[in-house]
Amino acid sequence: MRLPTFYGIGALALATASYSPASWAINDLFIDPEDGMLDASAYLSQKMLGFLPVPMVITEPAVGNGLGVFGVFFHESEAQKSGTKTVGVIPENITIAGGFGTENGSKFGGLGHMGFWRNDTVRYKGGLGYPDMNLDFYRIGNQPLSEPVQLNVSGPAVLQKLSFRLGQSAWFIGAYQTYQKMKTRLANEVDITRLPSDELNEHLEQFIQNRFNISETTSGLGLVLEYDSRDNPMNPEAGFNYRARAVSFDDAIGSDLEFTQYQLTGLNYWILSDTFNLGLRLDYQGVEPRGGKPLPPYALPGVNLRGIAKARYQDQQVAITELEATYKITPRWHVKGFTGAGFTAPSWSELTDSAEQVESYGAGLRYLLARRYGFTMGLDVARGPEETAYYIQAGSNW
Repeated sequence: MRLPTFYGIGALALATASYSPASWAINDLFIDPEDGMLDASAYLSQKMLGFLPVPMVITEPAVGNGLGVFGVFFHESEAQKSGTKTVGVIPENITIAGGFGTENGSKFGGLGHMGFWRNDTVRYKGGLGYPDMNLDFYRIGNQPLSEPVQLNVSGPAVLQKLSFRLGQSAWFIGAYQTYQKMKTRLANEVDITRLPSDELNEHLEQFIQNRFNISETTSGLGLVLEYDSRDNPMNPEAGFNYRARAVSFDDAIGSDLEFTQYQLTGLNYWILSDTFNLGLRLDYQGVEPRGGKPLPPYALPGVNLRGIAKARYQDQQVAITELEATYKITPRWHVKGFTGAGFTAPSWSELTDSAEQVESYGAGLRYLLARRYGFTMGLDVARGPEETAYYIQAGSNW
């Protein structure tokens, strides 16, 4: 599999260089003078419309095989462009736009933005997207299913987070906002003429329409507390990032469903030697429904690990732990090994006592494509309980 499409662009540029009057300019843009290797740093930082195309060859078990592409735009401030720092630069603004489609009919298009403003004392993260996804769900109305139901979930979604650094510390506090207007229906037509009478068939059709053909709005506001001492948010090798978030979904802010969502994430990174790094991810997610109405399946937290299909393991309480080791063959080429476990349960007491547990493991390869930003791209192969999946990765996995 050819993962770095940008490598092809760079190779084409180099091949053309010997015939082009602008050969020196091309070399300056795509070759790092320090090690003579392919590098997009100069192109991304010096060209106003310079962007990194990130190809997506999708093998996600939840949606099947597919293709997509996203463009990543790095926007540095004038001070950053004229500064002397050449490694570990955090662009003032990063914009991402693109989409994908898969063989089971799932589609997505979206736009995202990250801002590191006022010398990284103000941080913003926002996204606008329109998913049209066909997903297998194994839990409906808080009830586990022996066989999955494939639902189509579609509609606009918005999320935003704005946080402020507390003095000169590594602590941030901020606000979180999300809005979704999702229509849920059966992804495939169901034969409702199998019952022995028309009356029973009509009752079955009405049940299906009430349960699986609904449109609901979820609107939430919350608070975020974060500690971030990572050396580089895009590809950290050292430091810690702990985030606590509580979001309330309420009728007062336009939500059809009322519940509270909690998340606590801890990312830990250690440099063990010049060539060996270690990372540990800890993640807890929980929801607390209010008003007695069951949550739609897309609102439940789930195990998010490479090698495990999205929405395959869900419940009201989810905990995840993942360990990743990185070995630097050269400063440019890195290999990774990772393993993780996920735990699901309907309550906190059961999560800590009798949770359902699943594991995955895998390996990956990375190339340092933009040394100025510490930006890497590569491929992961992961094995879960049911199947093996492949992922093209851009930037940090977490």
